[in-house]
Amino acid sequence: MANNYSEELKQRAYIDATIKEMYHSLDEDIRDAELNKFGHERGKNAVEYFFKMVSGQNVTIDSFNIHHNTLTRNFVSIQNTSPFETIRSRGFNSISNDSLRRQMIKLYDFQYEVLEKIEEKYQESQLYANESHHINEILDNSLVFNENAKLEKINIPLDISKEDRSRLILILKRIYNTRMFNISVYDEVIGDMKKLREHLAIVYPFVVKK
Repeated sequence: MANNYSEELKQRAYIDATIKEMYHSLDEDIRDAELNKFGHERGKNAVEYFFKMVSGQNVTIDSFNIHHNTLTRNFVSIQNTSPFETIRSRGFNSISNDSLRRQMIKLYDFQYEVLEKIEEKYQESQLYANESHHINEILDNSLVFNENAKLEKINIPLDISKEDRSRLILILKRIYNTRMFNISVYDEVIGDMKKLREHLAIVYPFVVKK
């Protein structure tokens, strides 16, 4: 009897430590997700820069490299799922609060997988592989570099055919739509990360103590 009680206390302490780890790892996950979201927002801003070029508006040459790099940049989804996997291995009945348990399962089993898919598996999100070489090919005759390989002039209007102009516009629209979709997914998941973290602090107040 005493041995069983002692073992139960050990298991409870182990689960509590895991929940505390989840609470703190969520803070890191939120920051990582917000960085990726910010990257997609920068990519969206880059689309607007290139749309100005297509429409014949002058743009700042000094900003070209930054926007060119961020236009088709991809990201990696990184989340710490080990606390959740530990709880899964011990049985979800170790979390007595039903709504908290559902939040955990939704975030770790579904939403984290969605983030991984849109960043690494969803073909439309592979912007660098899909679009960068086409963009560089279309812009080739419109960019003037000096002997040190520094951009010194962008020919406005762009020195491109009508067909390539239409092609570039369609590429930019695809990139913009992909960025907006990814941003909307991050908004939802980050919101649920924060809600889970807040709920953990309510149900298990000890997690906020250092």
